[in-house]
Amino acid sequence: MKKALVGMAFLLISSLATPVQADEFYIVRDLATQKCSVVAKRPTTDTRTITLATDAIFKSRADAETAMKSIKVCTDQK
Repeated sequence: MKKALVGMAFLLISSLATPVQADEFYIVRDLATQKCSVVAKRPTTDTRTITLATDAIFKSRADAETAMKSIKVCTDQK
């Protein structure tokens, strides 16, 4: 009985300690080329030529690509 409790406690703690990675996608705009794209990593502030096109965070790449079609700075691409 004691071994079972210790085993269950170990499983519970190990499952809580495992980080949960949620997929997040961002729409970014390259200021040099004036083009938008979808990326899986939020751009850092030290990148001067890449900026967020919107503050929204998307759960899937497909959702971000669909939303990109309705963002003015992305639809006005040359």
